[in-house]
Amino acid sequence: MKTAKYILIFLIALSIISCNRTQPGPTTVLIVRHAEKASDAEDSPLTEAGRQRAQALVGIAADAGVSAIYTTQFKRNRDTAQPLAERLGVAATEVPVNLQNPGDYGKTLAKTIMEKHSGQTVVVIGHGNTIGSIVEGLTGRAAPLGDIQYSDLFIVTVPPSGPAKLIKAQYGTGTAGNSMMK
Repeated sequence: MKTAKYILIFLIALSIISCNRTQPGPTTVLIVRHAEKASDAEDSPLTEAGRQRAQALVGIAADAGVSAIYTTQFKRNRDTAQPLAERLGVAATEVPVNLQNPGDYGKTLAKTIMEKHSGQTVVVIGHGNTIGSIVEGLTGRAAPLGDIQYSDLFIVTVPPSGPAKLIKAQYGTGTAGNSMMK
């Protein structure tokens, strides 16, 4: 009888502990293309419009609970992330990409984000030719994103279970001259 009583107490305690254990919330990933660049040079800085767009990114993400920022090795990407990183005190993580042949870059980055930042909010500063594969890596399905503009904001929400959701929005001002470039 004593054994049964202890087993019952153990099972009740275990169920209480299990009930109090919080499940991770959804992982939210905000994906943007780098802001407007000054030239077609491989490592071009941002234009004034690009610097303004980088500030606009601060406006949309500063209160989103961002815990990580990912960029590529290019100055235009780092410069797009810098104002947000400084505002939040979050160092941007650089993940190099070969723009001529990005291969599985997006899917690999998506996997890294899900492994390291599950249940968190992450910002990714990508390129016109990497955003689609990042979205696909996060959602598990190809997404017809169209001609990716500097002003495009892709918000992917990955719940702990069930399918991921994708929202396409705009941020910053103006879309003139936003053709798909690397």
